[in-house]
Amino acid sequence: MKHTLQRKAAKALAGFFVLMLVLTLLSRAAYGITVARVETEKSKSGILTQRCTITGAIRAMGDLTVDLPEGLEISRITAAQGQAVQAGDTLLELDRESLDRAVETLEQELALLDLKISNAAKGQTSEGTDAVLTAQDNLATAQTTLKRAQEDYERLTESRGVTEDRAAQDLTEAQDKVTQAEAELAEAEVKAKKALVKAAREALEAAKDNLETVKESASEAEDAAKQALETAEDQQTSTDSSYIAAVGSYNRAEEAVKQAQAELDAALAQGDEAAIAAARTALLQAQDIRDQAEANMNSLAQSSSTAYNAVKRARENLKKVQEKWKEKVTEAENKVTEAEEKLKEAEKRTDMSEETLVVTAQSALDAARQGLRSAERAAEDAASATEEQLLTAQRAIESAQQGVESAQRGLESAQQQAENDRRTNAASAQQAEIERLGYVSQRREKQETLDILRAAQEAGGRVTAPIGGTVKKIRTETGVTQAGEQAAVLSRGDLGYQFTGTLDQKEAEQLAVGDEGTLSFTSQGRSQSAKVIITAISGADDKGQVTVTAALEGTGWAGGASAKLEITKRSEQYSTTLPLGALRSGQNGEFVLVLREKQTVMGTEQTVAQVPVTVKARDSERVAVEADGLLPEDQVVVSSSKPIDQGDRVRVLDETA
Repeated sequence: MKHTLQRKAAKALAGFFVLMLVLTLLSRAAYGITVARVETEKSKSGILTQRCTITGAIRAMGDLTVDLPEGLEISRITAAQGQAVQAGDTLLELDRESLDRAVETLEQELALLDLKISNAAKGQTSEGTDAVLTAQDNLATAQTTLKRAQEDYERLTESRGVTEDRAAQDLTEAQDKVTQAEAELAEAEVKAKKALVKAAREALEAAKDNLETVKESASEAEDAAKQALETAEDQQTSTDSSYIAAVGSYNRAEEAVKQAQAELDAALAQGDEAAIAAARTALLQAQDIRDQAEANMNSLAQSSSTAYNAVKRARENLKKVQEKWKEKVTEAENKVTEAEEKLKEAEKRTDMSEETLVVTAQSALDAARQGLRSAERAAEDAASATEEQLLTAQRAIESAQQGVESAQRGLESAQQQAENDRRTNAASAQQAEIERLGYVSQRREKQETLDILRAAQEAGGRVTAPIGGTVKKIRTETGVTQAGEQAAVLSRGDLGYQFTGTLDQKEAEQLAVGDEGTLSFTSQGRSQSAKVIITAISGADDKGQVTVTAALEGTGWAGGASAKLEITKRSEQYSTTLPLGALRSGQNGEFVLVLREKQTVMGTEQTVAQVPVTVKARDSERVAVEADGLLPEDQVVVSSSKPIDQGDRVRVLDETA
């Protein structure tokens, strides 16, 4: 018995341990399924590489483009595509007013570019130049504001008494308008009554005229129906008489046939051949006469039936005509009665408020009364308002003076900062030189356009061909020029080649004139490449596309060939960079998830915590960030098997130091 209990206890204990093992395995399996598996990486310093690819084509520079700025009015086009022209030949004509405005705008833009070129030559970058220009604009704006505030105060001082006089004058005018509107309302009511009565009388006269016309038409229609009936009856009488005569003729012919038959029978009895032949001839003639008489009788019988039916229809038509026109006469008489009632109502009516003339006059009166109330309030407020306006104007002068002083300090600060940057920053000097080259290129383009427009001014608005050649392209319709539009293209040769391509405005922001890149293209069936430098970058068009131009040195280029320009730019050294997969976004901005250890009853668990970051730059693979809470030894989550968030447990698959 004792051994049996021991064996049972041992089995129970073994079963317990087996159950614990199974539960442990299930717990570990559940943990592996529910906990996200992540890959981590520590941040590290590095340089980002910005890559930009521009697709386009290699084109000959043998075409001279006549560009016109936006907003010019083309009044006439004198040249046509394919036409050969000489230097000085008119291509198109411009509106003088829009031409003068365009010349003035270009002159201002050239003056601004000259200032930028001058500053860039001194080592000032566009940022410093723009800061100085902005400060100058701010100062000019502040000075203009001060001048206007002073002028406003002087006008208020001079017009203090005038304002009150005008308010009184406005009040008098408003009262006069109310009196006039009341008189016009009364006149409108009289006119509306007269118009209403007149319209009712005219309607009555029209109804009476219509009644007479209906009666006349009824009489004419009844007379015509009666005449048709009489004609039908006469036709029936004539047809009946002819039929009776035809019946008599038929009867006589029948008797003649019987007589001829009797004579034939007698001749046959006698046996006289001559008599028999004569009797037979006479019988045949009698039968022909009878047949003709019978046919005539039948025809007249049909005609008699037709005449009878015609009389019947004529009588029915007469009845219908009489009933129809009786109804129309009754209807016309009712309309006359109705028009008479409306005339009586119009003559008795006193309320004209719904008539158009009265409604318009009443609206004018309401508006005049509203104007009077406004004028009364304005007259009451005029005196107190003038004092308040003077106080406001004085405060505006004081504020404007402070604005001028602040703008002057801002200009001095911007000039000093630009000078300091020029003296201390060699990189800024290099950038300034690159920008100067870009400004020079822009100035050359704008100067060429200005030269064309000035020549057009001197020629009375005519745009002429600057060289001899063939018109490859020219605008086909008059109207206002658009941004980036080519007015005309003239062909010429031996000027070399260039690459032109387009890309999105966002991508173009990282490019600058002077950037070097690799141009890939196919020539004579072989893939080739060459180093080129960007010489021009246009503004964005209405589709957000920017045109990039690079001059191509030497000869042997494949004009018209497709090409691809690849630009690679290296950033500055950043202290903290991470893979792009580590960057996450939420309602409070961008952040990364960092591995943290947490002590629980089950031991040490790994969880993730959010660390806010500020993105400094990024390329196609990595991102440079700045974060106060991110340490160099922190393990940052770069990928996970499922979505995770703040505080979630995770299991690390691989750690990269």
